[in-house]
Amino acid sequence: MTDSIITPELRDWIGRKTPLRELEIISAADVRRYVDATGDANPLWLDDDFARAAGYRGRLLPPTLVGWVPFSFKEGTERANSDPTDLRRQLPLPGEYTNVRNAGSETEWTKPAYLGEQLSTQSTIVDIAARQGKAGLGIYITQEEQVLNSQQQIVLRRRHTLAVFPDKKFAGASKEPK
Repeated sequence: MTDSIITPELRDWIGRKTPLRELEIISAADVRRYVDATGDANPLWLDDDFARAAGYRGRLLPPTLVGWVPFSFKEGTERANSDPTDLRRQLPLPGEYTNVRNAGSETEWTKPAYLGEQLSTQSTIVDIAARQGKAGLGIYITQEEQVLNSQQQIVLRRRHTLAVFPDKKFAGASKEPK
């Protein structure tokens, strides 16, 4: 059963990459809003002199902010549904597979990112597998997402796995208990 759900057409998506996409440049105002929202007032992202004294060429971008921006599509929005760089939404999944869940991620920071630096992103589908779980037969999609600096060096690498299950209305379960 698990082999039949991963069709040859779906398996052909393994290894596909998005085009390299430039991100919006993160400004000092963006960093201030991040600091206000999180309380993370690290002087590395607020003070050029402090960052230089610590051995950097200038203010750093908060890693959490860098990691959030390129992958922050709110489900159900036009942007989320139409972004050509989001491979997961383009996969030829069975129609009833609409229940998306986070199945884990690992993030590796390889270089600092600097205030005002042009960053870009690219994603690759690295694996698609079917596994039986408590929620039923799931399709597990693993992507590697990268954020690159202006020299095309990797700043962030994330392996992220999503599990997609059939919506309960398709699985014969009633929506409300009787």
